[in-house]
Amino acid sequence: MQALSERCSIAENLSGCCLDCRRSFDVVRSKVLAFCHEIESREDEVHTPEDLYQIYQDLDDLAHLEVSSHLASHILEDPEIRQALPTIRSYYAAFFDHHEVLLAENMLRSKDPWSMLKKFPLYPRYKALIKNQVEAVSLSQDQVLAFLGCGPLPISSILLGGLYGIRSIGLDVDPLAASLARKCIQCLGLEENISIVEGNESVLADLEWDAVLVAALAEPKKRIFQTLRTILKETGPRPICYRTYTGMRAVLYQPVQPEEIKGFRKTCEIAPQGRVNNTLVVLEPEDDADL
Repeated sequence: MQALSERCSIAENLSGCCLDCRRSFDVVRSKVLAFCHEIESREDEVHTPEDLYQIYQDLDDLAHLEVSSHLASHILEDPEIRQALPTIRSYYAAFFDHHEVLLAENMLRSKDPWSMLKKFPLYPRYKALIKNQVEAVSLSQDQVLAFLGCGPLPISSILLGGLYGIRSIGLDVDPLAASLARKCIQCLGLEENISIVEGNESVLADLEWDAVLVAALAEPKKRIFQTLRTILKETGPRPICYRTYTGMRAVLYQPVQPEEIKGFRKTCEIAPQGRVNNTLVVLEPEDDADL
């Protein structure tokens, strides 16, 4: 009864904010809850890669519903939605982990790994995302971008090296992910531009880099940014970028919170266009940051 009362209160706040907002709230809310129920009911089933991708597509459609940021925030604040979000976000993270491993293994077996990578349905999104990255942080080919949380298939580093000739270091705490990423780099012939290091953000203190990118799924965010602030205090300011989720796309994964980037200020924020999921944010240390 308390949850229902809270939900009605949130819905009342939508009055007059946009066309038919109350109905939109109810429709979108029901779709999100129905999706959560669907994946919970299929939790014990064995899914093929095709099944997993179809479920992901359904979630992706929810994340790209055309609603105002005001309405999206109210939807995501609904008590029942908040209760469902851990299940949904857990599926989203698990999907990418599984799908990237599968694609990486297929690339290693392929006679033409570049062609297989380009057939990956999400490849165009990564290209658009990397284009934003290159425009937001001007890196020359003699500089290095460190990528925290590169995963078993470091597509961002691959595109930076393959399309722009920008060198990068991919870092991942998972030994298996780092090993698989290293093999992918080798099979694509990008060893000169990309190196893979096993470890967390603290390893950056011993590496040479000119900017860092924190992956959307890299955790824990608070510790990562605290460590980066400490490193910058000793080595001087350098661009810090991170990927996050805004609007309805925040149904996919927990957005970076203000308290997690304490001591930094935002200098640039690039909202996603089309079916791209991530918002890209660039930070710099605050002058009076307690580093």
